[in-house]
Amino acid sequence: MNANDAVLTTVATAQTGSMVADTAPNAPASASFDLIIRAAAGSALGNSGAPYTLTISAIDLTAVSQGWPTQTLHQAFDAANGWKLSGTGPDYQCTQIVPVPVPGGGPGGPLAGHTLQCVASIVSQGAQIASIIHSDPFVLV
Repeated sequence: MNANDAVLTTVATAQTGSMVADTAPNAPASASFDLIIRAAAGSALGNSGAPYTLTISAIDLTAVSQGWPTQTLHQAFDAANGWKLSGTGPDYQCTQIVPVPVPGGGPGGPLAGHTLQCVASIVSQGAQIASIIHSDPFVLV
């Protein structure tokens, strides 16, 4: 990887506390689920402290609308935000778990039976670093 670049590598839904992707992440009856976001950064960038914005949104593919309010997280390439050496070379990696409350308070809510898809992006100040990725579609119960 280029020493001054970063890329989102995974966005997946999972049951709360799990690291295994799940296409029905709040089944059988949970009021929330986790969004797993993984990224990689080059050796010069990964611990530089350079700021970026992580934006997470959801698309309701069934209703063709916004799934829930967009989350905007202001972060930096540093250990405090989860960046660490990859262990297999000079690059850095980051895994973040973002808890997502099911709209309407849980199973049977307004999005029950809807198929959704999450989209995540990182954009640095000045937009010299930009990466976007989407999850596989998933269904809420």
